[in-house]
Amino acid sequence: MEEKGGGILRSTLFWQGWSFAATVAAVFAFAVNVEYPVDGHAPDYVAIVGDSAEPLWVVNADLEDGVINVRAGTATTPGEDQVFRLWVARQDDALPIGVLPVNRARETYSMNSTVRAILAHGQTLGVSRGPAADPNGEPAEVSFDYQATLTRL
Repeated sequence: MEEKGGGILRSTLFWQGWSFAATVAAVFAFAVNVEYPVDGHAPDYVAIVGDSAEPLWVVNADLEDGVINVRAGTATTPGEDQVFRLWVARQDDALPIGVLPVNRARETYSMNSTVRAILAHGQTLGVSRGPAADPNGEPAEVSFDYQATLTRL
């Protein structure tokens, strides 16, 4: 006599229920992690800075409020007494924005009028690695470890 069924793993109903539960869990996880703007407006520009494997930082520029918000992704401290710095990467001279956060931290920088005007036309951001305490001020020539273009939302 032939056995009917074949167990729960051969049941279409089981797999339909399992896929429905997984979909609901994924939607819930996404909704919990989305950051909604408190006052109703979103940043003007966004850039994901890093290599092709993983983003190191997510940068949001809000020209209305005059701030740049940076959230560290996979970025870790580059070395002893070393930091990552964020720049507006211009052809003739780079403009410093600030020291970047690491280890999933966040940082907010105020934009001066020059940076705000430049970012209003879209720009490339650059990240350099250098000493934490720079005794001579800003370097004359900056070399970037990472670059990303700001994209208007």
